[in-house]
Amino acid sequence: MTHTTDPTLVLGIVALVSSFALVHLARRWRSMRAQVKLSDEVLFTRMQRAMHWSIGLGCAALFITGLPVYLAQFLVSPPVPTPLRLFYWGFQVISWRTFHIYLGLFVVLLVLVHSGWDTYRIKAHERISRFSRAEMREALRRVRGFVGFSKEEPSHPAGKYDFFHKAFHWTLIALGAFLLISGLIEWEAIQIQGVPVFVLLDRINHTFMDGFLRTGHLVAAMLFAGLLALHTYFAILPQNRPLLRAMSLGRSRGLAPHPKQSKEDNGPA
Repeated sequence: MTHTTDPTLVLGIVALVSSFALVHLARRWRSMRAQVKLSDEVLFTRMQRAMHWSIGLGCAALFITGLPVYLAQFLVSPPVPTPLRLFYWGFQVISWRTFHIYLGLFVVLLVLVHSGWDTYRIKAHERISRFSRAEMREALRRVRGFVGFSKEEPSHPAGKYDFFHKAFHWTLIALGAFLLISGLIEWEAIQIQGVPVFVLLDRINHTFMDGFLRTGHLVAAMLFAGLLALHTYFAILPQNRPLLRAMSLGRSRGLAPHPKQSKEDNGPA
């Protein structure tokens, strides 16, 4: 089964994410080279870094393998009953979908291992999962400054986890849970008496299953991909270089290097 969602919706999400990044870049252009002092040195263990990059690459691969399933509907003119048998990048679309499903289950396993490690070994669950009033006030102040309601200078993250980091992770968890549930329901391998669960539920309520579940899976995937793209955008900003250094090398130096400083003073970028 391929998606038949109007491409306007997909392009709208792409335009929304791109517009936000461009607006943010325009608003923060003057402060791009600011040196940022973190309140504490940021540390990430080898396990945390391995899980972070593995999950990130896995999510990128999920987007790549899921894309042909959606694009299959546009590759046939006139449409045929079995678009999944089309070849895309050298493989049948149905092969892309099969790999997409098993890759999704593997990424879910990585997320569970990562969460369990942080909760049990690092003891960071409570610190990174709860929103404090101070964090929410700081986030509101930063939003007011960003939209122009306040003349205060734009602030930068002063620690490892702020309101926006936590909100980002909770949003990914919510979208990921929906993607997992909707994806499993759409998977023909899950059957009751030889009939796929999706087909049984579709007979009961076609509008909900096709209009909400399948379209919702695609929209959630696009939002998920958009958040990851924004995550990458923010990670490479000079202000966040200490956090990127910590996630790459294990620890930050507490100070984002200035572009004019020599590599001898700051080490490799």
